[in-house]
Amino acid sequence: MASQQQTASTALEAGDRFEVELSSDGRTLTLPQSFSELEQPIDELLGPDARIRAFRLADSRSALEFGEPLGSLPRGTDSLWLEYREPGRFQLLAQPEAPEAALQLPAEHGIQFTLNPEDEAFLQSAPQQRASLPLFALAREAAQLSTNAGFDRLICLPQVRDMELLDHQIRTAKTVLQRFHGKAMLCDEVGLGKTIEAGLIAAELRLRGLIRSILVLVPPSLIEQWQGEMRRKFSLELTSHDDPVFRDRGPAAWNEFDYVIASIHTAKRDPHRTAITARHWDLIIVDEAHHLRNRNTMAWRLASELQKQYALLLTATPVQNNLEELFNLVTLLEPGLLRTAKQFQKRFVDKKDKLTPLHLDELHQLLAEVMVRNRRSNVGLQFTRRWARTERIASAAPEQQLYDAVATFIRPHLRKDSKSPISRMALLSLQMALGSSSQAAASTLGKLADTPKLPAADRETLLALAAQASSQKESAKVNRLLQLLKEFPDKLVLFTQFRATQEMLQKRLTEAGHTVAVFHGGLSRLGKEASINEFRGTARLLIATESGSEGRNLQFAHALCNFDLPWNPMRIEQRVGRLSRIGQTRDIEIFNFVTEGTVEEAVLHLLQAKLNLFELVIGEIDMILGNLEEEREFEDVVADLWAESDDMGDFRKRMEDLGDRLLQAKGEYQKQQVHDNKIFGDRFAPDQ
Repeated sequence: MASQQQTASTALEAGDRFEVELSSDGRTLTLPQSFSELEQPIDELLGPDARIRAFRLADSRSALEFGEPLGSLPRGTDSLWLEYREPGRFQLLAQPEAPEAALQLPAEHGIQFTLNPEDEAFLQSAPQQRASLPLFALAREAAQLSTNAGFDRLICLPQVRDMELLDHQIRTAKTVLQRFHGKAMLCDEVGLGKTIEAGLIAAELRLRGLIRSILVLVPPSLIEQWQGEMRRKFSLELTSHDDPVFRDRGPAAWNEFDYVIASIHTAKRDPHRTAITARHWDLIIVDEAHHLRNRNTMAWRLASELQKQYALLLTATPVQNNLEELFNLVTLLEPGLLRTAKQFQKRFVDKKDKLTPLHLDELHQLLAEVMVRNRRSNVGLQFTRRWARTERIASAAPEQQLYDAVATFIRPHLRKDSKSPISRMALLSLQMALGSSSQAAASTLGKLADTPKLPAADRETLLALAAQASSQKESAKVNRLLQLLKEFPDKLVLFTQFRATQEMLQKRLTEAGHTVAVFHGGLSRLGKEASINEFRGTARLLIATESGSEGRNLQFAHALCNFDLPWNPMRIEQRVGRLSRIGQTRDIEIFNFVTEGTVEEAVLHLLQAKLNLFELVIGEIDMILGNLEEEREFEDVVADLWAESDDMGDFRKRMEDLGDRLLQAKGEYQKQQVHDNKIFGDRFAPDQ
């Protein structure tokens, strides 16, 4: 049994216990002093019957108070314990008195097993044999596997939360597990839930005890989205390579954490690459696997060297330039299935057109051993429309003066030849905060003034700008929002990137008589649930920070307002995707707030004029950005254009050039769709 005397500096492990006392009326549970020293000690309490119980933590943190009596405890209860299950989650255990005359059996390492009378009678009637712990563990695992039916029935389905699984997703998971033995290319068209299918397969393998380690490789912008989806829907907790607890362990962390998510760009570079390839992984998942189409790249070579039992490659576009890319992807899963590269070219590729396949039926038969492809036209899904409206708002004179002054400070510090002690990330955060609210800018300016080794003149400038931002009380964007709420009476999700803006909006909207719920990453799990339930019920407005766009379904709402806009269109798409997704029954209203003459206005103009962003299927923007062939994130591209510009007019010209490149990338994506349909058609649907 774990030590009862845990302290705040001691990390809890599953199974750690604290002895507690229940009052005679069953309404108060007294906690030990050591429990009150824990940071965020308890969010959810399970009773002895494993049902969730409502409680209030006393101000002194010395007791739990129940609104109604806890109820009778099992007969023969000798003591009560709080057992730690996972962060914020405990269960109350009633420990019975031990039987007086019970049989104790010796085992390895001096461990004694105390049996109840029924088990004692059964064992005494059988021959006494001594078994080792390894043999016992092996027998237990064999018994567990023998009780699990074949993959014609997924035993993980009852544990999937917060979504309605679709028939094609379940059939895809069964096909991959039954026929492909856990190695497959998931090539559904965009928007049909490849991430959900991968999560189902991973959850099923884990529940059956077939995997104990997972490595997920994705583009950097998708890490948080994957973490949210896997945590909320499948109870899979993926640790990011960028998480401080992981990063602090250095390369050794790759062998110490069993469920890891990382960007492909990070994983392909040493020392990470060496550590990743040295370990055996039970399951590998690669999202946007078209980044592995070229076997001459470091990313493909990394994927080919991974030691794995099961593997899933997710891509809506397995072919872009030539059929050799298809060969390269299949070879990562089943080397030799399509023969050698030379034999594949000779047998299946037209010499005059590298995108035209030969012997198509034979190629399809081979691909049918590793590929699943669902199409929107075949699964019977109807996607509702999105109606986007841009609100270009003229700033008041003081707001414009602040924007110009801060931009003048930021631009030279952002340039590549600058030796500013302020980090690039901090400068970008300040510029984006400026486009959100004066309150967000004031908070960021004050923090940057404390940057080590900052010249005195720069510190004085930042402090003066922070004071100027703090003094501004009025906001043209807030005034327009209040007017919009009179014009639009439905529930509305308000998205902002900054907590300071969220707090300001909560205050202003509450003062105006609106019922408001807030959602941000600082809330506990139960706090987040309560906020969503409040919005589902009495609250008209939900103000959500960026964490509100991760893995949270809000289909019961039909309108959202981007109070400020990220520079990365994928983050905008993720916000929209919380409402406009499979299962939504109504059209979606989208209101985009941008201040005239800002970076955000130029970004939004580019995305709407060149891409028709809000008319794309969720997921298509990533396909298009992938065709830009930029190693940098989109927001970094925008930041460089902003820093290099002489003024706003120059910046708009540079953004027009970027828009032309985006339009070309969109055209390439559309050609890819035509090629894919020509090559694959309606084949490779999952088994019925």
